Amino acid sequence: MQESGNEKVKSCAILKTQRFDATLLIVQQGYQIPPHTSPANAMILILEGKIAFMLNEEVTILETGDVFSFGANELHALQALETTRFILIK
Repeated sequence: MQESGNEKVKSCAILKTQRFDATLLIVQQGYQIPPHTSPANAMILILEGKIAFMLNEEVTILETGDVFSFGANELHALQALETTRFILIK
């Protein structure tokens, strides 16, 4: 596993196959990942913490144990309400 990022957000590839990629992300409280899109469908699983997840301008609060999925090319962003660990699968 190779870790990358900075002091506010860190990522670590967990598994990469021809069908999907799984990445562990750790986002520090207060940090925002700005609006962006991805060319692939995606799902996130919150392992620990709490985030405000924005999808197409609608905000959903996600907490430990929550799973959320969204489609390719949908505008999304997040803000860590607490330091949060989650798995991103796409």
